[in-house]
Amino acid sequence: MASSTLPLHMYVRPLIIEDTKQVADLEAQGFPTNERAPLETVDYRLTACPELCSGLFIREFNGKEVKAEKLVGHILGTKIPKSSNNSSTFITLESMGKAHSESSDTIGIHSVVISKNYQRKNLATLLLTDYIQKLSNQEVGKRIAIIAHEPLIPFYERVGFKVVGENKDVVKDPQFANTKWIDMVRELVKEEYEN
Repeated sequence: MASSTLPLHMYVRPLIIEDTKQVADLEAQGFPTNERAPLETVDYRLTACPELCSGLFIREFNGKEVKAEKLVGHILGTKIPKSSNNSSTFITLESMGKAHSESSDTIGIHSVVISKNYQRKNLATLLLTDYIQKLSNQEVGKRIAIIAHEPLIPFYERVGFKVVGENKDVVKDPQFANTKWIDMVRELVKEEYEN
């Protein structure tokens, strides 16, 4: 049975270019070769739109000094362009590569991953909830789009994503054709606080 105790000194921050190696290592740990972002794509995303990439870190201390920051989870996103064949905005083969359209109002999440050593502690929910809240309040877009494997649909539904249907674009590529991919969308709504 997994422990629900959260690690001490854990925090979320935007990813920066200096995090590229840790991000690529976590991608390799969390995804099969055909589904992970290659190092060049990680580097591109952290250069083009670091504000859409979020990391969950644990600080390790040596006395009162910070010894290291260990990345234990991340979300990689870009603004994805409308697909050429319709007016909707979903993740496509093209948007999965080195693609970012600043004028788009849809953020595409390309990966959500938590280190194997820190899974089953609700950290993916914590990281996604923080990500959604920050994007909503910063008003950087109107919606978030993802593609998910069918078994992950209930997880994403718990944080507000809705099933749109089967993604027909990514299965055109033989490396993705062996599984069903589901388009999901979550609207971003700025929280209003009363004084």
